Amino acid sequence: MARTVTQLKKPTLARDAVLGFAEGAARGTAARTRSSAAGASKGEKSGLVPEGDVRLTANVRADLHMKLKMRAVQERTTVGELIEAWIESWKA
Repeated sequence: MARTVTQLKKPTLARDAVLGFAEGAARGTAARTRSSAAGASKGEKSGLVPEGDVRLTANVRADLHMKLKMRAVQERTTVGELIEAWIESWKA
């Protein structure tokens, strides 16, 4: 039995659409507020950092990470907001 191989064309994007997307992100129009960050609409990037925030990367044990995520769900908040509240609780 012979197989038929179909060659697909590489998809292309319209130049205006690409430029509009890039310019929108550069102007910060694609950035979201904290309240809408959890519910990114279809097609919206979820990895954007809201203005005034910074991205944080930390290594934690898997069991502690799971506890943190579960606490966030229980409190109906985000891991980031839990960490911010913890830091804000420190006495200066």
